[in-house]
Amino acid sequence: MPTTRNVAWDGRLQAFKGRDITHYVTTAADLAKTCASCRAPLETDEPVSLLVEITQSWAPDGTEYLTFTDAVCHRRCSGPVLTVRQTPWEPDTLSPVAARVLLTQKSKSGRTRVVPVLAFTFVPVLSFREDGGELTSALVALPLARGFQLAVSHDYAAILEQAAEADANCRITVAPEGLLRLRLDGEILYREQLHPGSADDAEWLQAVARAGHILVISGDNLNITETGLDIHAAAQHGTLVIGTVPVSGVGSFASAAQHRAQRHAR
Repeated sequence: MPTTRNVAWDGRLQAFKGRDITHYVTTAADLAKTCASCRAPLETDEPVSLLVEITQSWAPDGTEYLTFTDAVCHRRCSGPVLTVRQTPWEPDTLSPVAARVLLTQKSKSGRTRVVPVLAFTFVPVLSFREDGGELTSALVALPLARGFQLAVSHDYAAILEQAAEADANCRITVAPEGLLRLRLDGEILYREQLHPGSADDAEWLQAVARAGHILVISGDNLNITETGLDIHAAAQHGTLVIGTVPVSGVGSFASAAQHRAQRHAR
């Protein structure tokens, strides 16, 4: 039973993670707050076990895709577990978790601008391996290959200074009925249905219409909840990617959304 730091894990996991095994084990432990078995809090450095479920499939081009779902528990509650399931190739089974926020940035001249942000990640984490090569995170490697940048700081001011425009083949569109789509090379990476009757949607869309672009924050290990967005772990573990993406089609829908939201508020 291998142990990394205070985390025991199933030795068969090495065959799937390769050189990334130490990073994967320690990241899972750092992100876990409660025991997956008894739900009690996990204390720093106490003996814990890593439980991993891997779903394995192959794309038509022969690329192997693996989804990793992990949990951490007290070692007294359970020893390390590894479960591997083989499934047919289904590229659209991932569940995105997202947050839309507005950041402000002040220029040297003292002017303030509002930056609309779309932050999202996949649950579970999706990795792929081509021709027996190294295992690679899809949500880190794919954006990086299309002009996104790796962010090493969780400070939003630093991110706003660093973020550059993504490649020309990366675009966001908003359809008349409010469906937002983020496309990379024509393939949809993220989609979300916006609602014109929502005041929050209307405010965010107005900011998008004024800016003409969206700061996309993505990658693995983003902690997105109903109450907030935490990117500390993603930045710390080198899985945070950022890029500014132009938006088209947002003007008419943003105006309609604002009008409906104002009418609803009366």
